[in-house]
Amino acid sequence: MRDTATTNGLRQEPRLTPVLPLDAAAVSAMAWDIWHRHYYPDILSLAAIRHLWDRAYRPELIAADIDRGASYRWIEREQTRVGFVAWRSDPAEPLLWLSKLYVVPECHGMGFGAHALACAERAAHDRALPEIRLYVFKKNLRAIRAYQRAGFRIAQEEISDAGSGFVYDDYVMSKTVASGAA
Repeated sequence: MRDTATTNGLRQEPRLTPVLPLDAAAVSAMAWDIWHRHYYPDILSLAAIRHLWDRAYRPELIAADIDRGASYRWIEREQTRVGFVAWRSDPAEPLLWLSKLYVVPECHGMGFGAHALACAERAAHDRALPEIRLYVFKKNLRAIRAYQRAGFRIAQEEISDAGSGFVYDDYVMSKTVASGAA
């Protein structure tokens, strides 16, 4: 496994750039593509993908999330979008929620997700938030291992109703943000 992407033998550091509300349709389309290629059939059925995507990834929902203050970033390699990440915080909770982290399957294992996680950790540090939390499907073993390599631990199991007979069967993972990190 490589730490970063390479082109012609040169290291190409991933780059995060802001997602604007007008980019919501592109984020939605990328999520649809990644969910189908990564989650089906081992993690989710096609019916579950359709239902869960419809609950959280329609363009108008993503635009509204950005408008409410969520930070969305494109993950880029040489001006090409290879994924996206999103996080949010709430003044009532002293933590940063990593709500989305998706990388196209052909770029898994190339350091893009690790770079996005490091940026989220810097955002938590800059906001003086001592913890990052996220939800991950229990069947998404590859993501769980990646989060564990980045210092996250499973804090709890959570099963919640997703409507129409579907459930979210997740782990809540957590990482303490070092006060001196940046």
